[in-house]
Amino acid sequence: MSEPDWDVVVVGAGIAGLTAARVCAEQGLRVVAHDMLAPGGRLINLGAVQGWPGSAPQGPEFAGALLEEVMTAGVEIAYGEVTGLTPGRPVGVETAEGPVSTRAVVVATGRAPDEGGLPDAPDWAGRGLSECAACDGPLYAGKKVVVLGGDEWSAAEALELAEVAAHVTVVAPSVSWSAAAERRVAGSPTIEVRRGATATRLEGPSTLAAVHLDDGSTVEAAGVFLAGATRPRRALLDAAGGEPHVIAAGDVASSDDPPTLLAAAADGHRAGLAVVTLLLSED
Repeated sequence: MSEPDWDVVVVGAGIAGLTAARVCAEQGLRVVAHDMLAPGGRLINLGAVQGWPGSAPQGPEFAGALLEEVMTAGVEIAYGEVTGLTPGRPVGVETAEGPVSTRAVVVATGRAPDEGGLPDAPDWAGRGLSECAACDGPLYAGKKVVVLGGDEWSAAEALELAEVAAHVTVVAPSVSWSAAAERRVAGSPTIEVRRGATATRLEGPSTLAAVHLDDGSTVEAAGVFLAGATRPRRALLDAAGGEPHVIAAGDVASSDDPPTLLAAAADGHRAGLAVVTLLLSED
């Protein structure tokens, strides 16, 4: 049998994937990390990173520092989508540049916005619907906006938007913010939290004008940001069919709402150590 192209292929270069890649590379393994867009994952779309030890860095700067660390450790970065996995020894990986083989795969594909509660949401893309406050927030300067979701990410999005918007309404069936996030949200004069509510429909003549809630009320809004409702991107894990040489890391490994960035980094470290232990036991 010929030698695999890689010891480890990491799919998803967010904080979990990059952490796993670095751990593996530091043990002398040949590692490549693939990402559809730019390495950094959610960090790219963050303003100040909250909940990280020490001072809060800006998301893109944090992503850049993390990328420099992993490349210094010997990780190669590849751009383009990974479309399939074939279980086996080695594992087959279908990439944008063609198939490669690897001894192990770390799947860190994260989560995607879940629009299941808003069946008309896709119709509003480009007309008031957004998934990124740091990217699109300036478009709503001086306007009213709504953030859907009650996790740490929704709090970060609301605080980001509060810097530019006239008013931010957070709509959430339940809230699971940290105490620090709760204090910051409560201290903002432009953020209102509608707990126990769910958005059911978006409305407007051509661009968004209002969000309808399940309690019968309507919230005026020029923009709505999908923050808390997400689903794991599990297609590659499902294709692997329980293959022990395919290990999940970060948000994709959780059936619940996304964990904090610190938890994602910790899970990436765990996944990296699991790969190292597995491969060293086979040498």
